[in-house]
Amino acid sequence: MKKIISFILGTVVALNLSISVANAAAKEVRVAFFLEWPTPNQEDKVKKMFDKALGVPVKWTNFSNGGAMTDAMLAGDIDISYSQGLVPFINAVKSKAPLKLVDVAMEYGMGGTTCVTSKASGITSANGSELEGKKVAVPLGTMAEYVFDESMKVVGADKSKMTVIQMDPEEGAAALVSGDVSMACLFGGNSIKAALTVGTRLLTVQAARDAGIKGIDITSVTDKFMKENPGMLRTFIEVTHEANARYAAGKSDMNVIAKDAEMKLGDMKETLGGFVFLNAADTKKSMESGGTLDGFLKGMGTPNGAVDTSFLPL
Repeated sequence: MKKIISFILGTVVALNLSISVANAAAKEVRVAFFLEWPTPNQEDKVKKMFDKALGVPVKWTNFSNGGAMTDAMLAGDIDISYSQGLVPFINAVKSKAPLKLVDVAMEYGMGGTTCVTSKASGITSANGSELEGKKVAVPLGTMAEYVFDESMKVVGADKSKMTVIQMDPEEGAAALVSGDVSMACLFGGNSIKAALTVGTRLLTVQAARDAGIKGIDITSVTDKFMKENPGMLRTFIEVTHEANARYAAGKSDMNVIAKDAEMKLGDMKETLGGFVFLNAADTKKSMESGGTLDGFLKGMGTPNGAVDTSFLPL
């Protein structure tokens, strides 16, 4: 009799657990991403491979900056932010936002994020201090702001003596073209290309690399989605890493990626070529103590517990 009762109780508990999991499973997954920021998994996005793997519709929404991604996550409108800049994520968790960093989307040099000075200003890295007293456009709270800060250190300019205007990349490029600002710090292939029609990079890609300026974008998730849908989160990251491996093998459909990124094929290839997509093992090393990402996080005063490596497809 005891065995029968025990079996019945066990069955009830298991049934309740399965019902709880079923109720928690999302009916759709809402993902934030950037345009002008091509990534291999956009092929899977277009071909609905994420929808197939997760078993539910995946709704992708493009944002102008990582801070807006954070706001949407906190508002309950986005579950996963793919390729969110590290700076806006750090700013969010410093404010105790219930978010977790679960993957490194990519590492990149300053090809995709840079500061461009207008040719009319006559300002280059050789006389960068002349930016003092000038107007500069910067998308604050993004990796472009980090690049701005680090670039000013390299050229010996005091940013506190500049008029820094908050502008998203597209706006900053337009302001540089119109002559309203002397420098614009930007990310995204199309915006940088527009800025370069009237300007030059304050630091070349190589000069920025030599100065140790590197960008890292990450995949972040709300604590709520992570706890309620761990399998879906793991699958999302797995599909993304499979896309990265396909790209590394030269098997990505570049035309599909370019179209989805709203970029010309040549421009897209140039931007994508500046990104480094780590495999799962190297990602874990970067995220753990002593790794590249860990160094950034500690250097920027990120609270403990902001990173979770358990969803990586190892």
